[in-house]
Amino acid sequence: MPRPDLPSLPRPALLGPSRRARWRRWALRRGCAAVCAAAAVLTLVGLVRPPSPPTTAVLVAARDLPPGAVLTTTDVRAVQHPGGPDAVGAVGALSRADDLAGRRTTSRVPVGELITSSRLIPRSAAEGLPADTVAAHVLHADERSLDLVSAGQQVTIFADTGGNALATDVLVLGVDTPETPTLTGSLPGAGATPRGLVLALAPAALDRVFAGQRPDGGPPRILTVATG
Repeated sequence: MPRPDLPSLPRPALLGPSRRARWRRWALRRGCAAVCAAAAVLTLVGLVRPPSPPTTAVLVAARDLPPGAVLTTTDVRAVQHPGGPDAVGAVGALSRADDLAGRRTTSRVPVGELITSSRLIPRSAAEGLPADTVAAHVLHADERSLDLVSAGQQVTIFADTGGNALATDVLVLGVDTPETPTLTGSLPGAGATPRGLVLALAPAALDRVFAGQRPDGGPPRILTVATG
């Protein structure tokens, strides 16, 4: 009895002996090999790539700030600055916007520039004093040159009677504001009170300043040269 013809089942596209099936198997192997090679390369790169350098959030000016501007939290914005907290602290950068509210700038701060402690007028003469220094008020001998000095700058100081520098790299904490002329200021014998400035001085430098006496017996006065 003849065997009935059974319908042939189609072989899977990847298993047949046809040329197309062999090509598909070859392409699949090549694709898998390429994926494995790419994964290996990415893994190796991730292992040998150095870690990203540390950054710290600091405050910069959100707009151009004029000298003497009273700051609000909207005047600054936070950005990531290269370096850890120690490196950022070394340059005096600030990171808390709430700490700046109500503070005044000592000079113009362009937009995007770091807000540092030297850009702000101290709340008091003792605030921000360098180590091993004291705040001292000293009379200035040249009022016009005193107008070139502002809080936050560094100066070299000399005795107005001459000689070598009394101290260098001295931080200015504050400058006396000019007095408003009054009626008595124009009367004979009514001299204006000399202006001065508050400096952060080491005890040895303070001794050198106040050891000098003026020829007329008055308190010592100094001259300053801005250096920073």
